[in-house]
Amino acid sequence: MPPRALRRLLGHFPTGVAIVCARDAQGKPVGLTINSFVPVSLQPPLVLWNLALHAQSLSTFQRATRFAISVLASDQEALARRFADPQVRDRFDGLPLLEDDEDAPPRIAAAVAHLTCTRHAQWPVGDHLLLAGRIIDVHENGGAPLLFHRGRFQPGPQELLQEVR
Repeated sequence: MPPRALRRLLGHFPTGVAIVCARDAQGKPVGLTINSFVPVSLQPPLVLWNLALHAQSLSTFQRATRFAISVLASDQEALARRFADPQVRDRFDGLPLLEDDEDAPPRIAAAVAHLTCTRHAQWPVGDHLLLAGRIIDVHENGGAPLLFHRGRFQPGPQELLQEVR
């Protein structure tokens, strides 16, 4: 199947949108938009995401021992676009971040939720690197999430805001 046709077909599956961040070898923040983030295990608490093998930030994430995932809110589409654009030089310019210490991976302020992870495992699969992280800290702000469906960003429906019991 041609990659473009497969991408269009897979676009029928709506996903959440997040920004994953780490620090490079010099301590500078590095981040990108992902919609490939999935929970894997509760015991131990693990999540999985993937990164293209041609991504500019590949070496940073391969070396990083910690990373943070910020699940974006419905009004953060501009941030999703900024962190998805490889032409943007300083994605963090003027951006309010949550940082616990100099070595901690930055988190995006006002995101719906944050997960801080340590590297658990990595596997090259096809044209991507799968990265598994062990969750070591979480924070929930609440609010409607940003979704990606059929090639477009969309706010999550209000029904998603109802508490699940």
